[in-house]
Amino acid sequence: MKMIDWARLASAIAILLPTAASGFGVVLHYQGEEGDREAYFADVRTISNRTPPDQVMGPTEIREIDVTAVYESANKPEFVHMKLQFQCPNAYSMDMAKLKLAENKAKVRAGDTVTFRIGPGSYKLRRSDLQSEPLAASDWKTSNAPMLSKAGTIACNHIEFDQALHDAIKGDKFDFDGFGRRIGKLGLPEDMALIGQALPSEFLDFAWSNFWWDKVVAGKRPDPSGKWAKPLSEAERQAAIRKLQDQQQALLSATASARASLMEGIKKSKAEMEAARNSGKHPDGSKMTQTESSMMVLWRGRPEQDIVNVMGNPEFNQVGDTRFLRYTNAWEKPGFMAYNSQGMAIGGEVGGYAMCFVEFRTRKDANGEWRVADILVRSDYEDAGLGRTRSLCDELTRKAAGS
Repeated sequence: MKMIDWARLASAIAILLPTAASGFGVVLHYQGEEGDREAYFADVRTISNRTPPDQVMGPTEIREIDVTAVYESANKPEFVHMKLQFQCPNAYSMDMAKLKLAENKAKVRAGDTVTFRIGPGSYKLRRSDLQSEPLAASDWKTSNAPMLSKAGTIACNHIEFDQALHDAIKGDKFDFDGFGRRIGKLGLPEDMALIGQALPSEFLDFAWSNFWWDKVVAGKRPDPSGKWAKPLSEAERQAAIRKLQDQQQALLSATASARASLMEGIKKSKAEMEAARNSGKHPDGSKMTQTESSMMVLWRGRPEQDIVNVMGNPEFNQVGDTRFLRYTNAWEKPGFMAYNSQGMAIGGEVGGYAMCFVEFRTRKDANGEWRVADILVRSDYEDAGLGRTRSLCDELTRKAAGS
């Protein structure tokens, strides 16, 4: 059988995937020889800011990106999920001598040496029993290894990367060339493969279903836990071989049908988003506000960790099979009245209060992971608090929207 160019196949598969319209993940890096290949994936939905409070507005900020390494070798874990943190040049820093903001024009580019560490919350999935095992956070190190340099480039230039991604979605089409040119300015490969998967378990399945599934067909996937064993009938085996041949042919010919498949995926994704926007109802049947409906388009089905990454630590509660993660903004100003010596009111100021909260409600999915099922936005005010309420709610919803 002809040897496959796996790097090019990764790009071709991204085109073939109908779920890739939103581009939640990227095939970051691929390396190794057969039997010891490794695929690295990055979740590009949310790049978290881990800068300590005492370093805010300094020359450096710390950005965290989730990277999952999937391994073919029987001597390595199924995957390792890393919270990779990078020291990035801050776009602006405070000149304390002049008390002015100074622009920092330095940028991280793919190929540069980066300063990184493995952050808290990282873990590996053992191949022997498919149980997770925490990874210790590491000290700061430097490296110009391709995977780390590319991950650091995306993390440190997350605004430019996100803009390139969203600008490439033009109606029902995706501008591959335009996206490639935009990220190419950062030194990233112009053919970097976008995929619809974002979770470590999805990356694991993607690697074995698309990169190494010929080994699955041949019954050679390392399987000490017995989890993956599934005898294939001859019909299933032949169907799998035909799938591989079709993918190779699409790779070699770059057929228009492959891109047409992605266009159908984009149309489907947009239709689902529109349906979600128009449904406009909470699980109890009550009508959503326009703000709630718009937020649900962004948040429906996303894991709890995404909420914490974007919004910070919540006020937390759980009742039955529903969890409540609430974020509250509040303002209060006491009123007063002045009186003269005759006891007559001569002036004063009206007080008031304002409060707004955004509450994410999550429930377990089929795999036991807590995901967003509903969002509630509520506010209250008295007297002078009306304008403040709008401002408080705007602040919360802008943060939830990542803007």
